Amino acid sequence: MRIGEVAERSGVSPRMLRHYERVGLITPAGRTASGYRDYAEADLVRLTQIEGLRALGMSLAQVADALAGVAATPETLIAVLAEQTRERIERDTALLSRLTALAAVPPGDWEAALAAVRLARGLESPIAGERQRAALELGAGAPAAPAERLVEALLAEEATNAAGALRWAVAQTGAGPEVLREGLADPDPDRRLRALAAVADFPGEAATGLLLPLLADPVARVRQRAALVVGARGHAAAIPELVTLVAHGPDDVEAAEALAEVARAGDRAAEILGALAEALAAPDATGAARGRITQALGEFEHAAAEPLLTMLAADQDRGVARIARYLLGRAR
Repeated sequence: MRIGEVAERSGVSPRMLRHYERVGLITPAGRTASGYRDYAEADLVRLTQIEGLRALGMSLAQVADALAGVAATPETLIAVLAEQTRERIERDTALLSRLTALAAVPPGDWEAALAAVRLARGLESPIAGERQRAALELGAGAPAAPAERLVEALLAEEATNAAGALRWAVAQTGAGPEVLREGLADPDPDRRLRALAAVADFPGEAATGLLLPLLADPVARVRQRAALVVGARGHAAAIPELVTLVAHGPDDVEAAEALAEVARAGDRAAEILGALAEALAAPDATGAARGRITQALGEFEHAAAEPLLTMLAADQDRGVARIARYLLGRAR
């Protein structure tokens, strides 16, 4: 077959066929007496393979390796191509964010437009300090950034200082805690925690209402952090998780303070002390657990906590008894 016939049958232009030949992907079976390329059916099959692999997104070098049999398994090739596709999507998403920032700039104000792009790129920097600086500048309003863009940067931010700056920047947009709703339902628990921390910076019932569903989160650290925040706001829904935290940790001291706040806010001291008494009587209430619960009783009014403290003053664990006696004596 001459090159024209191969081009017609394969849909590959003669120019591309010559390029494939130059890079070594395909070699005509022979030449005619007059020197023209002469392709065989096997060459057409190989050309079909080349086009199929390129359609998957492979580079010409990857195609050459695959056809030479030196490439990795098909599964590995697919995984590599999938990762490259994800990276390309991330780059395109970043570009879209910058274009969105440009679109928000007043017409003709190219200085502001360039500043918007520069700051948006700062949020994508691999250096945490630069991301923090960009967040602080955006939060200061020079130039304004879409709240959704800042939220996405926050949810992905692993550096503590940069995340703190982004939380502040989100609050400065005036969008309110509702802009973080989707982040609170993110499948990644780390991203849920970052959204939770940002919502916690907002006062009021609207923010508290967004956090309440997290008290039933399947991941303990998310559930615990939500309980500490909601409890510190005096909401009784946090009581069960806070009691568990007091008994077993971590953050038992913070949990005890939150329980005391709930007691003061809603006159629920009796309910909370009853829950702590049940925790003391639980089969898994070790000496350490009883000690933490005893210390937590110091956050409550003496008259309410005195019956439990009197019982604990005779506890078989000397450390527990010593703490209880100290708290009893402190009230005299």
